[in-house]
Amino acid sequence: MKLRLYAIVALMLGMMGVTAQDIHFSQFYASPLTLNPALTGNFNGLYRITGIYRNQFPGLTQNKPAFSTPSVSADFSLLKEALKNRGALGVGLVFVNDQQNGKTFNINHVLASVAYNMSFGAKKQFQLGLGFQGGIVMNKVDFAKLEFAEGYTFNGTDFVYDPSSPGHEQTNSGMSIKGAFNAGIFTNFNITEKIRYYMGYSFNNATRYKQNYIANSIDQFNIPFRHTLHGGFEFEIKDAAVLIPGYLFQSQAKATETNFGLTAGIHVKKDPNPRDRATLYIGFWNRLNKGNYTAIPKIGFEYKGFRAGFAYDYHATQKYKGYENVYKGSAASLPQGFEVTLSYIGALVIPKEDNFLFNPRY
Repeated sequence: MKLRLYAIVALMLGMMGVTAQDIHFSQFYASPLTLNPALTGNFNGLYRITGIYRNQFPGLTQNKPAFSTPSVSADFSLLKEALKNRGALGVGLVFVNDQQNGKTFNINHVLASVAYNMSFGAKKQFQLGLGFQGGIVMNKVDFAKLEFAEGYTFNGTDFVYDPSSPGHEQTNSGMSIKGAFNAGIFTNFNITEKIRYYMGYSFNNATRYKQNYIANSIDQFNIPFRHTLHGGFEFEIKDAAVLIPGYLFQSQAKATETNFGLTAGIHVKKDPNPRDRATLYIGFWNRLNKGNYTAIPKIGFEYKGFRAGFAYDYHATQKYKGYENVYKGSAASLPQGFEVTLSYIGALVIPKEDNFLFNPRY
């Protein structure tokens, strides 16, 4: 059965209020170019390829995920020798496809990133990165999958849908293309050889591009600004393990979201060369927004430049606020979500004290 337009719009608006962001990843550090453009090229290697897939609320709609978000990116860390080991120039490209209700709403982001990372201090223990990102956002709606309230007529025994009936809304056909621009800053401070602190801020949707699906409508929805603050520590423990507590805070319009948690990494194979070191990660994170609570267990593995991760979103709130009229049930029956990530860093080298770019993990 086709999902009616008002139900989809209500779900989209509810989702915006719940997640407080345009695209939504629990493993946000596993997708650096969608988190903060200042992270472009901020890794110890030559190139990085990253992929992430999120499936949110499977089972909310029949035979298809309610929200599905695959993304892939590639970035390069360049000019390290030319900059005399004081940083690097990062360039990259990211593609994001945000699908809702089986591609009823289909949004594509194609964004190019550039960042400059620099080092300061006598031992270059402090790093600062500035990044910018620009490109296009393509919005498309499959109106064949929608039904409008005005399109129902009474045939004597029942109401049936007739798209040619009077009062049917005139829709904007084809794909809408808008310009997008984001900016960010990222800092990293090596407190000791075994302890470091990092923090970043990104400003998204600077163009506040419009979304309008109904032709000749006086209602124009401008995408709100989105602010993201993220950070954390890394504690190395006797070259045997690493502890990574962290946080993320986002705000968009009147909605806010807070993420925090801890990931522990065990070096199951020890080696002074990080490319030959194998690390198993296990983490537990939390998300709070609008009175809702989500528990997020994570697991990951890193070896020879490869990183793989999996996260599961468990919505523990019994009545998920914002969805009372869309989905009802106990906490155990609430729709959940999961993510799968995979990345590879090429030409990985041994970090040097005077030429080290910090890449946040999980």
